[in-house]
Amino acid sequence: MKKTVLFLFLTFLCWNTFAQGHTVNGVVTSAEDGLPMPFASVVLKGTTIGTSTDFDGNYSIQADDDAIIVFSMVGFASQEIKVGSQTTINVTLAVDNMGLDEVVVIGYGVQKKSSVTGSISSVKAEDIQKMPIQRAEQALQGQVAGVQVTMDSGQPGAGLSVNIRGVGTTGNSQPLYIIDGNPVGDISYLSSTDIGSMEVLKDASASAIYGARGANGVVIITTKQGTKGEAKLSYDGYYGIQNASRNMDVLNASDYAMIINESLLNAGRDSSSPDWIQDAEITGIGSGTDWQNKIFRNNAPIQSHTLSLNGGNEKILYSTALSYFSQDGIVSEDKSSYERVNFRAKGDYTSYNKKLKVGSSFVYSHSTSQGVDPNNVYNSPLAQAINIDPISVVKDSEGDFGKPIRNMQEIVNPIAAMYYLNDEYKTDKIVANLYAEYKVMDHVKVRTSIGIDYAYQWHDVYKPIYELSTISKNDKTRVDKTMNNWYSTNWETTINYNNTFGEHELDVIAGTTAYTNNYENLSGSGSELIIGGKEYAYIDNVGNIESKSAGGTFDSNSLLSLFGRANYSFKDRYMASVTVRRDGSSRFGPNNRYATFPSVSTGWIMSEENFLKDKLGPITFIKLRASWGQNGNENIGNFRYLSSIANNHNYNFNAGTIVNGSSPSKIANPDLKWETSEQTDIGIDLRLGSNFYMNFDYYDKRTKDLLIDAPIPGYIGNSAPTVNGGTVQNKGVEFLLGYNGRTNDFSYGGTLNFSANKNEMLEINNDEGIIYGNVNIGPSGMKNLTIAKVGQPIGYFWGWETNGIYQNQAQIDNSGSHQSNATPGDLIYVDQNEDGVMDDADRINLGDPHPDFTVGLNLNFSYKNFDLSMFWYGVVGNQIVDATRRYDLPNANYQTSVLDRWTGEGSSNKTPKVSWSDSNNNRGNFSDYMVEDADYLRLKNIQLGYSLPKSVLNKLNIERCRFYVSGDNLLTFTKYSGFEPEIGNSENVFYTGIDQGIYPQARVFTIGANITF
Repeated sequence: MKKTVLFLFLTFLCWNTFAQGHTVNGVVTSAEDGLPMPFASVVLKGTTIGTSTDFDGNYSIQADDDAIIVFSMVGFASQEIKVGSQTTINVTLAVDNMGLDEVVVIGYGVQKKSSVTGSISSVKAEDIQKMPIQRAEQALQGQVAGVQVTMDSGQPGAGLSVNIRGVGTTGNSQPLYIIDGNPVGDISYLSSTDIGSMEVLKDASASAIYGARGANGVVIITTKQGTKGEAKLSYDGYYGIQNASRNMDVLNASDYAMIINESLLNAGRDSSSPDWIQDAEITGIGSGTDWQNKIFRNNAPIQSHTLSLNGGNEKILYSTALSYFSQDGIVSEDKSSYERVNFRAKGDYTSYNKKLKVGSSFVYSHSTSQGVDPNNVYNSPLAQAINIDPISVVKDSEGDFGKPIRNMQEIVNPIAAMYYLNDEYKTDKIVANLYAEYKVMDHVKVRTSIGIDYAYQWHDVYKPIYELSTISKNDKTRVDKTMNNWYSTNWETTINYNNTFGEHELDVIAGTTAYTNNYENLSGSGSELIIGGKEYAYIDNVGNIESKSAGGTFDSNSLLSLFGRANYSFKDRYMASVTVRRDGSSRFGPNNRYATFPSVSTGWIMSEENFLKDKLGPITFIKLRASWGQNGNENIGNFRYLSSIANNHNYNFNAGTIVNGSSPSKIANPDLKWETSEQTDIGIDLRLGSNFYMNFDYYDKRTKDLLIDAPIPGYIGNSAPTVNGGTVQNKGVEFLLGYNGRTNDFSYGGTLNFSANKNEMLEINNDEGIIYGNVNIGPSGMKNLTIAKVGQPIGYFWGWETNGIYQNQAQIDNSGSHQSNATPGDLIYVDQNEDGVMDDADRINLGDPHPDFTVGLNLNFSYKNFDLSMFWYGVVGNQIVDATRRYDLPNANYQTSVLDRWTGEGSSNKTPKVSWSDSNNNRGNFSDYMVEDADYLRLKNIQLGYSLPKSVLNKLNIERCRFYVSGDNLLTFTKYSGFEPEIGNSENVFYTGIDQGIYPQARVFTIGANITF
């Protein structure tokens, strides 16, 4: 491993970085109005070497005499000019179809955008730079139709859930990420400033070449690479402050006392009860402790800084960058933070005869994170702050942490809990790739590459002695150490043939992939440290020898693949593509270890037909696309097809002797096989005049043979085997509308993308027709909050429907026997099957955590040296479960909505009465009383920038200098009463949309700069 990394690094360092050729300067203007064209692309043909024009249309590029420069701009026809001995080349671009000559990255290659027959969307570096994002995945939110990106929480370093065209599995539904040709399992290490482009392969024809790993879609990320010319040093950075955007409305001390005492009265208890809050308890404390203001931190800092160096010549291109990012959380002063340092190096070398090309990319990342529980009603500090009584204090008169006064043993002082928290992760990650490409003959190239993805993670936990309550305490110091080590290699070899025969163009690629992944875990723990303190938290410092324990695991899987693709084009208007991939995975049984995944797609540029050109009116370009294909999903644990043996099983023999041994623990399934996703896509791409463009897609994706755990009777004595047992469908539409315009010095444009998706389980192969999500919270009536069921979406909320509130006893007497414990003021539960019993048979679909519609709106304006961008994102049609309150604890605090409770006949038909006993389980059964609409529209980002004029830059000897101010999450329009309407879960789809005291996203203000020397 170390030798491989060293070789890759030295390969990069040894390249010559002295530029050759001569400098070509010029100005790019518009034929429409004669004005300079900022941000026009200037690229050497046949390479990725290039630059862009500045605000005055000026450019400068290093080129040889035989080079050809391609000038292009979205909405204008590109031009190609041979350099020769010219040192000044001024170009005028005419209006044409928008962006059709743009090249996009596809699996194992690139393709002209107008020739693409699959559904592929792109996000460019200039779009990413407009948003000071914390994680690379955020660049996709609201930018790509059909892609839903949801934050797991607002905690620094938190994960994201990325679903491409809906949730297609009950397991891991995250897409495959390819970075510079290397598949990686996680991209949290990647700095957004290192990204050159992101392509999202959405339909099966685009992603089928990745076969077994492409069922959930593919995201291809190309990092920034060198450009031909003199070395350029750039700085990109920002500094900002973060604050909570909203608080939940909970009761103050006086209202809390009133509600608690009323709940006691409604349960038949009076002021003699030990739980009664006497006036003396709240006298002099006013509204009491505002726990949310105590745990939220004001002006928590966030910052990012990147220094990059790019350059090259005809033979060598190089790009390197050093990045630093840190974010403090808005919860806690020092127990919620994330810090990352990145080093990236990338280079390419082309031989003098241009037959051999070699290159490598290398990224090293070191991150440190610590955090609180971001979404857990039992442990989250936000849940504690919502539930703890406002009468208690943070610290008492002696300076010690206060304890809850109202005898809430499970609800503790959240400030104290965070003070004693010591939980830290340190991760080192290396992702590297080395390739060699050789031109065997005209039109034929062979390429081989090897990539590595290595991660080493150290997890430290130290628990001091503390007592937060009589049951929430630790009477012995304790240390837990865990080491996780992941190491994967990916070796690929391809042969490519590309040729043009008159009006025919053919591109064929065939290749092999050999992928291996290894995981190792070591852990140790012990209690009663000889010397206390976090800095002494080591296993060797454990005083109680008997408490010492150690363990470890090893896991491995591999994938072997063959693949091929043929792209054909005739007259640049009729296109077809055929792909096939054969995969073999170690994760499946011997009976189904191999599978084949095919796809086919076609395209027709109707606007190129002579018989239609004069009949299309304002339409200047129209292309029809259609595709069908299959992908696989192997995202399950390793060796699930085997039976397993458990150690440490005790056997009791006749003589009473207990013997420790082993026993079977899981049933084998040698027939276990892939999930197969089959998708049909029909699309249309339109251009209207020189300003408007539009894309539309309809898709139908069905994933069959879902990998689930089969329910078995308890008397079997083994855990459930993994089986193939279900089918889920996602079908929907995607729409993108874009516009770019210019009037003198004023440029304006924007994109609107819209997605609609319907998710439905079509088949579940078990007796109940149900897959339980095992989401259990609090009281016994709060079990299995989410399930999957035939005819319903994956992970929908499963509970009882209510029909108002019983207003009087007569209404109860006339309603039947299904609520024998009900009294006036209680919720009315609907007996769906009218059998007189409220049970699981009466539970229905109360809501879906996944939206019916998503929309993203991006607006861009520029006037002379000023630029303004705005990004809105919204979702419609999803719901959230408000599980923030400890319904099992009657003295937990309430939201202020309880002030509108039922207090007598006609007073309320929405909020039930409060009762200490709650014999009807108004707040203990899972019902629609806990479900709220989660629609929201959010101003995700607004940014105002100013670029120094050329005259100033020349004096400073700087190529570009832009300053900006930016705001994130400044406005959120939602009816949801909680902290945060955006609640995802990247690890378990069944927990999506469950609010247990979610760590909210912060409102952020930043100032930043982009400078190129």
